[in-house]
Amino acid sequence: MTLADRLNLILASAGQLEPFTGKLTRASLVEIFQREVGGPTVRLPKAIVHIVSGNTPHAAFQTLLNGILLGAHNRLKLPSRALLDFEIPAPLRPFVEVSRDLPDHWIETADALVVFGSDETIRHFQQLCPLEIPFVGHGNRLGIALIDDPTPEAARLAARDIGLFNQAGCLSLQTIFLKDPRSFGPVLAEAMADFEKENPRGPLSLSEAGAITNLREETRYLIAQDPKSHALWHSESSTAWTIIYNDKPQLTLSPGNRTVILRPMPDDFSNFSHLSGIALHPFEKRTDLPSPRIFPLGEAQNPPALWPHDGILPLASLVTHQS
Repeated sequence: MTLADRLNLILASAGQLEPFTGKLTRASLVEIFQREVGGPTVRLPKAIVHIVSGNTPHAAFQTLLNGILLGAHNRLKLPSRALLDFEIPAPLRPFVEVSRDLPDHWIETADALVVFGSDETIRHFQQLCPLEIPFVGHGNRLGIALIDDPTPEAARLAARDIGLFNQAGCLSLQTIFLKDPRSFGPVLAEAMADFEKENPRGPLSLSEAGAITNLREETRYLIAQDPKSHALWHSESSTAWTIIYNDKPQLTLSPGNRTVILRPMPDDFSNFSHLSGIALHPFEKRTDLPSPRIFPLGEAQNPPALWPHDGILPLASLVTHQS
């Protein structure tokens, strides 16, 4: 099957792919393909195993797009208890196997292995992967925002980046840094309430709801000890959204499901790790921040097609070369 044939299949599937992969055009796909794997020494993989975790289909569709563009047969291992309604676009189905278990022969016969999951999961499959084939691992990551202009519009954009997909993706904002984070709390609370009205979060498991409730109670205790160090805003009679102010310029995980932490702007970001993206408002091009993706606030969930996830070129990382 030629590149033109593969492009036809991808573009015929664009309606189902684009909400998760970004805009697909023939010209952009050809340009990326030729730039990354167009040389005479390139050997394309015949079979790629994709091991996907998480609660959104972004990773699955994005990695499948890469595999189809390369002309590989794609074996997709989905999580056992998530993405239950995941469906392969009809034009692509002949080139994809889907399983919720991992057949023994998949890795043994693969020409490349892509893994999404925890850092522990990445290390596990690195040990199983044959040394002679490409291995690409995408581990634990999170998104943050730096807001220098804390207007109601900034709050609206931040609420979108927090609320879409309920912080299940690696690009979702978990912490926002500002010069005066406490004063941004009421502004963001209004925006989060508006976003919830238009985009209800949906029910949680008992453990998920309990994690948010416990964090709220812990914050209330800290407020009682030192009212200046913490503050709390949240949805009434539900765990739909939660905003916490913390006076320490650190980076910690939130329990997700529309829970965000406001912190003062640090002097130095060099010690921050596991970042997948940084939203800026107002936006400016910067090279001094420790993240592979820098984007305007409000665009966290809209990376371009075939973007270098975790700073890794999507096609070039999956091929071998023979000189």
